[in-house]
Amino acid sequence: MEEFLKPNRRAEYGLDLDKVFVGKEIVSRYNITVDESVLSMWSGFMPTASYPESSREFAGRLGFHQIFLPYGFLLNLTLSLGVENFAHSSVLKVEMRDALYLNPAFPGDTFSCSIKITDVRPARIEGYTLIESSHLLFNQKGEAVFSVTRISLFPQVSPRKSIPPERKEPYHNNRFKEQILARTRSIDMENVIFSFRAGDLLLHPYVRPIGKSENLFWATYLKNTHPSHYNYQRYQPGEIVISGGIVTAMVIGIAGREFRQILMQQINNAFHVHPVFAEDRVGAFSYIREVRQIMPGYEEVFIRTFGLRNMDTEPELADVAFPVALFDSKVERPSEVRQIIDEKCPILKDRVCSLVNWSVLRKVDA
Repeated sequence: MEEFLKPNRRAEYGLDLDKVFVGKEIVSRYNITVDESVLSMWSGFMPTASYPESSREFAGRLGFHQIFLPYGFLLNLTLSLGVENFAHSSVLKVEMRDALYLNPAFPGDTFSCSIKITDVRPARIEGYTLIESSHLLFNQKGEAVFSVTRISLFPQVSPRKSIPPERKEPYHNNRFKEQILARTRSIDMENVIFSFRAGDLLLHPYVRPIGKSENLFWATYLKNTHPSHYNYQRYQPGEIVISGGIVTAMVIGIAGREFRQILMQQINNAFHVHPVFAEDRVGAFSYIREVRQIMPGYEEVFIRTFGLRNMDTEPELADVAFPVALFDSKVERPSEVRQIIDEKCPILKDRVCSLVNWSVLRKVDA
């Protein structure tokens, strides 16, 4: 009699929802060395407006032996290294906050990631839970180089317990920023192409597609293992979603061209309004919230940037009057953005893919 065998094992990835508790720590299973070829590929994929991320000579003048790995790359590495054993089972990444470059990271460094659950609370949507987690990227020396807080939507869970923090989180600091400020004081930079003031609104002319091959490469390299990013057998070509980290990095990369030269950048918070699919074209426009002189010769520009999909930003929006409500700091949810657009700015309906509140540090004439 012929015998048959059915599959009896299934690979399970993501967060074990039966073992969730505040204080739970998760260590990524991956350990990645980033070489110069990866930096070159990222530079060809993602726009940059930062001397420290593009000029070895400038980095040397700052006292560093090599170009820094780009902010957007480290953001994606930090988020993606947590997918397989944390976010793989999430329904949606709701928001990211406080994305901080903590210490310089260079080609040749090896990175690992740890995740800590910091809050578990019911979502507004019945049957779901919001889990807040702190993601921390380390180099081979054990130094923390990047941190970001992520808020994710999961199926409903009941946390088992909580572990109170033993000490205050030491990683939310500005030491790297202080290093940059101190080391660039004696360097002349003819870099500011535009001066800004609060209330300025600008359209960014750069519009760039995120192609299928690029998406597959970076999803694979960054260990972003969620099938919605690469499984063309399960999803149709128009259903393959670009990861939120890539979209966010692309949006601020496109916007950064008008703010150069950027010495340092920081995302305060970001969320997605509509998904971006492979082959979509990404553009952006920005509202200047504040320009702050932090010391003679330096300013920090605080910006709200809206990512766009499939619009030629400058010609299509040149004569559009935007509702001021979009730029209100109280607008902090995708549903609020969609409501304002539906009621007051229909040309943007289904076009806004993300909202990013961020800041850039620039050197200016004293």
